[in-house]
Amino acid sequence: MFNNSAYRDIEAPETKNLEKTDGVFSLDTISDQFEKALKLLQEESPQRVMTVGGSCGIDAAPVSYLNSLYKGNLAVVWFDAHGDLNTPESSPSGHFHGMVLRTLLGEGPDRYCKSIERPLNARQVFLAGVRDLDISEKYYIESSNIPICEVNSHLANLVNQSGFSNVYIHIDVDVINPDDFMDALMPTKGGPTCEQLGTCISEINEQLNIVGLSIVEYCGEHEGSTKKVVQMLELSGIKSQ
Repeated sequence: MFNNSAYRDIEAPETKNLEKTDGVFSLDTISDQFEKALKLLQEESPQRVMTVGGSCGIDAAPVSYLNSLYKGNLAVVWFDAHGDLNTPESSPSGHFHGMVLRTLLGEGPDRYCKSIERPLNARQVFLAGVRDLDISEKYYIESSNIPICEVNSHLANLVNQSGFSNVYIHIDVDVINPDDFMDALMPTKGGPTCEQLGTCISEINEQLNIVGLSIVEYCGEHEGSTKKVVQMLELSGIKSQ
């Protein structure tokens, strides 16, 4: 499904500007990385994109690119303990990884939004395993009618019934129950096991065309955790060719 020979590495900058600009820490640095990644995707024109590493903010480029490529025929399943639906104005932290999905929906830092050719609309988004939301995020979800789904077989059916043919799978490993997986950047009580997550993705894979997938906020500090991620992907039926 995903071609290993087309692997590309976008290095993080050696120096980091940690100042807050327009409500976002390190905005100049991370937006430069976003623009670089988006340009690379546009130049190489892949039909599928798998992204590994970094924070949730790295999904801005692949989701933006794929939504444009498939002309909005793209469901986005956001497996994450958090909503990532703040704006620079509402964010309690100022960290972009808590704003990326809202930015993809067209409300975020100007430097990002001006480069997103086709923003998502709310009906494309399915939150899965979300259980730690800020008040402003709860209000946005309710007002936008974005579903919050359990990580089970009903999710695949719901996405399939939405009318989209293609799907992007975002996996922040903090969606996984920390009792089962200890290597998340922001571990959050509750959530599915790796096996339950893999089974759920497998059911989505059987019904829709997975054109993108990311694995983010993985720390890699505990022995055996990489093996658990690989086993989860194998269970899901997503393989590299």
